[in-house]
Amino acid sequence: MKKTVFVNFSMGLAGRLFSQLFSFFIVVYLARVLGPADYGDISLALALVSYFNLLATFGLPTVGTREVACVQHNSQELVSRIFSLRIWLAVISYLGLFVYGYYFASTSRLFQLILLYGLAMLSASCFLDWYFVGMEDLQSLTIANVMGNLFSCGFTFLLVKNVDDIYYVPIISFLGSVISCFYLLYVYRKIQSLHFYFNIFQFRNFLRASTPFAITGVLSQIYGNMDMIFLGYWVGSEEVGYYSVAYKIVVVLSGVIGIYSQSTWPVMIRLFETNTRQAGEFLKQNLQTMLYFMIPVVTGGTILARNIIESFFGEVYAPAVIPFVLLLYYVFFMALSITLANLLLAVKKDKIYLKTLVLGAVTNVVANLVLIPQWRATGSASAMVIAELVVFIFLLSKVKALHNESWVDNKFIFLVMGSNFIMGVGILGIQQMFQYHVGVSILAGVLIYIGVSWPFCAKFIRRG
Repeated sequence: MKKTVFVNFSMGLAGRLFSQLFSFFIVVYLARVLGPADYGDISLALALVSYFNLLATFGLPTVGTREVACVQHNSQELVSRIFSLRIWLAVISYLGLFVYGYYFASTSRLFQLILLYGLAMLSASCFLDWYFVGMEDLQSLTIANVMGNLFSCGFTFLLVKNVDDIYYVPIISFLGSVISCFYLLYVYRKIQSLHFYFNIFQFRNFLRASTPFAITGVLSQIYGNMDMIFLGYWVGSEEVGYYSVAYKIVVVLSGVIGIYSQSTWPVMIRLFETNTRQAGEFLKQNLQTMLYFMIPVVTGGTILARNIIESFFGEVYAPAVIPFVLLLYYVFFMALSITLANLLLAVKKDKIYLKTLVLGAVTNVVANLVLIPQWRATGSASAMVIAELVVFIFLLSKVKALHNESWVDNKFIFLVMGSNFIMGVGILGIQQMFQYHVGVSILAGVLIYIGVSWPFCAKFIRRG
């Protein structure tokens, strides 16, 4: 079990780090070339498209992953039917996106960007990532993602030189996703065949099974990026640009958390079916892993926030500093929430998970309505923190009923906090004594933290 998780996490982490690194380069480059307002238009278009993508996916990847994890190699018909249904839903979603953009887009450029970014929904419908996650084969998924991101990164630098080239950005992104899609299709066809279906009865069964996940997707989207849409329509594209820059950095952290979650979820499913006690130990290991990773990230990010934003994006993005710090605390609580939510999904407590997302979405919307008019991007970031904290507390109360044993070792917390304090002092000292690039301070902080903590904390991370 531990070897499978380690191999999957290592491969997935390597791929995600490369992909996120390329994506980060793209974000930095586009933010500098386009400026806050025009980069804000791109971010707003992506946020709007993401809601129509919910219909295109309709929770089917989650259902597919869970079913494939159970049946493993006897999944040919299952995969073909979900694959076919996703294509039909993507076509319907794109037509809906066109109608929305035609009537409601505030500018012709936003309408055009929405349509171009919407093309990615069509290619994503053929993306078999959910199958490879269910099979615990993150190596193939990693290769596919790296290939697509390499293409997108290279051609963005090559073709986008100023704001007049803004339409190249979604086209390049679409072509990169096509490359990733075709690679996974190629690997899958070497394992088993893939057929295209149109069976209303079968589709109805899948849609019924995936509806709870579709609803959770909508709710997740509401408190995941509704703030960006509120900012765009109430304040303007420039404020979206500031907020998006801060959020994109946090997405890198979310990506690492997501790949670890993907690696552990299939194992959690099997453990709760075979050995509940071992599943409890596995939950404890995952929580301690998240804490070991996130506590120093929040501390170091808070200390270096201004240097990070201004060094990578320029002084013009200085208003993004406070939102960035707040979003670090959001992703801290999100990491813990995802770990607890995985347990609920593993034991098929989908209704509790749905209630969790309803609570988070409502909290996020209300907080945005109250905070954005006064605090703009900072208000949006604050709303994210408040919503995720509420979600985390709610999940704690629900998961405690399923697993009421000790979740975190007190000695582990003491060791992590002590190491974190030493790292923070080291970073502050380097800042005061030297005028190095912020990347040097980040690297020094990582080395100090790992050097001090790992000899004592490794046994807690590996336990389970």
